[in-house]
Amino acid sequence: MRCFIAIEFPEHVKARIFHKFETLQNQTLFRGKFVEKENLHLTLKFLGEITNKELEKIKKRLNEIKFERFDCHVGKTGFFKNEDHIRIIWVELVSEKLNELQKRIDEATSEIPRYSKKFDLHITTARVKSIIKKQSLIRELKKIHFKNLDFEITEFFLMKSELFPDRVKHKSIKKFKLKK
Repeated sequence: MRCFIAIEFPEHVKARIFHKFETLQNQTLFRGKFVEKENLHLTLKFLGEITNKELEKIKKRLNEIKFERFDCHVGKTGFFKNEDHIRIIWVELVSEKLNELQKRIDEATSEIPRYSKKFDLHITTARVKSIIKKQSLIRELKKIHFKNLDFEITEFFLMKSELFPDRVKHKSIKKFKLKK
């Protein structure tokens, strides 16, 4: 099964992010796919295809992580690769503790290689196939701001991706609570 470890967001955070990008979606500045509101998350580690035996080992290792709850807030909007080749539109998450938690998770699951070289604190909001109006898209992205969108991270999840012809559905396998 295709798995990853992630932070899920409170409903009000998902709603605010989704609403801001909904206005961008209506402008037809690019061709691509926006992430559905229920699928907005922060991937801490992508595990890829794993067996049931590996899954049980990962659950056990993640259960051993002791980490305190912490605050986080939504930051600026941006994109990956660069202005000439925009492929992913994202929203930044700001918290030093997220990097620490991610390192702990990476250490606990070290037998599974990382798929990306550098961990980036971001929420993917759209995947871009082609751009129709590049300068307008960049200008609109710079206008998106999230003021006072703070929340507490109290848990992380082991998730699986279920692939359907028209969409991806993320499903929680196990929740890991952070200490108070």
